[in-house]
Amino acid sequence: MHTLSCFPVAFYADEKRRAELLPDMLAGGRLGAYCLSEPNSGSDAAALTTRAVRDGDGYTVDGVKAWITHGGAADFYTLMARTSDDGVRGISCFHVPAGTAGLSFGKPEHKMGLRSSPTAQVRFDGLRLPPEALTGGEGQGFRIAMSALDGGRLGIAACAVGVAQAALDAATAYAAERRQFGSRIIDFQGVGF
Repeated sequence: MHTLSCFPVAFYADEKRRAELLPDMLAGGRLGAYCLSEPNSGSDAAALTTRAVRDGDGYTVDGVKAWITHGGAADFYTLMARTSDDGVRGISCFHVPAGTAGLSFGKPEHKMGLRSSPTAQVRFDGLRLPPEALTGGEGQGFRIAMSALDGGRLGIAACAVGVAQAALDAATAYAAERRQFGSRIIDFQGVGF
């Protein structure tokens, strides 16, 4: 998920923002979270309702994101929010540093696996962002979100394969050491096939 949150800066931010943010992001010095999904719209980015309203020279953000990997633990949040009612053209992308006033988190979700990284709601309550927090440009958020997901799916698949391999390795090791009826259970036809 970290790569999803870095992608918009790497491909859509201006040179100044890239130079400022990317070195720490890519070196692992700052952990990111990708804030797209919402409680009432899931991953349907076109239906998101979190709002970023222009307020003077910046934006005020209100809304809730759900099922956010690294929620509450990340150093920054890549946020997709609605800046107009113009359908997918009304969605914009923002870079939100952790610790910004108005940023809070729900309790971590109880998960069956992948517990090393919390998953939680991320809440934006009157959160103020400066104009440079906008990544890309107003109305480019949907395109940015879809581009990030296109590349991110490979990483998500790699994580799934890695977890499956780790589970198989652990089960094989256990079956090789566990004994029943005088034999290792890995030697039983129904286990060691």
